Amino acid sequence: MGCEWLTPVKDIIVAFCAIGAASIAYKGLNTWQKELKGKSEYQLAKDVLKSVYKVQEAFKHVRHPAIMGYEYPSDMINNTGHLKDDSRYEGTAHVYTERWKKMDEAFAELEALHLDALVEWGNEHQDKIIELRKLRGELLAAIQDYLHRFKNPHEENWKNTDERKEEISVMYYSGGEHDKFTPKIEAAVSVFDDWLRPYISRDK
Repeated sequence: MGCEWLTPVKDIIVAFCAIGAASIAYKGLNTWQKELKGKSEYQLAKDVLKSVYKVQEAFKHVRHPAIMGYEYPSDMINNTGHLKDDSRYEGTAHVYTERWKKMDEAFAELEALHLDALVEWGNEHQDKIIELRKLRGELLAAIQDYLHRFKNPHEENWKNTDERKEEISVMYYSGGEHDKFTPKIEAAVSVFDDWLRPYISRDK
């Protein structure tokens, strides 16, 4: 009879222990979920930024000012290793078609990862890719104009000196003062870098 009071006290202690255990478990789960989300954001940010750099390298690849002999089809090259006169259009078009495949591959990867990033961080970031898309379009248009003149050599050349300089600046990577297109690409890449770098840095 004298120990009957122990039973309710024991029940209270067990209840408090259960509450404490549940609280610790909840905090542990919450911490784990935050760590998991942080790792997920880190990996996604890293993947997106890596794909942006691939696009940047693709721009350099397409805009390389020199065309190597091995880039031309072998049947379009003469004995000196240069493109035959009657194959100037077909040979040059072949080179840029092959180079552009790297651009298409890099951009396809970026578009897919950018969509994942929008799901993760929201549609307010959807405009960050627009400038890269625009620059890709400008480069493609410049190449098409260039090839058009090869295909139609007898057409009047409507481009004046300034327009020609602009086309050269877009088409060819040089890194010099006359290369006005590369800084635009670098600025478009920096938009992604500024956005994603904090997610990568905070995990270190």
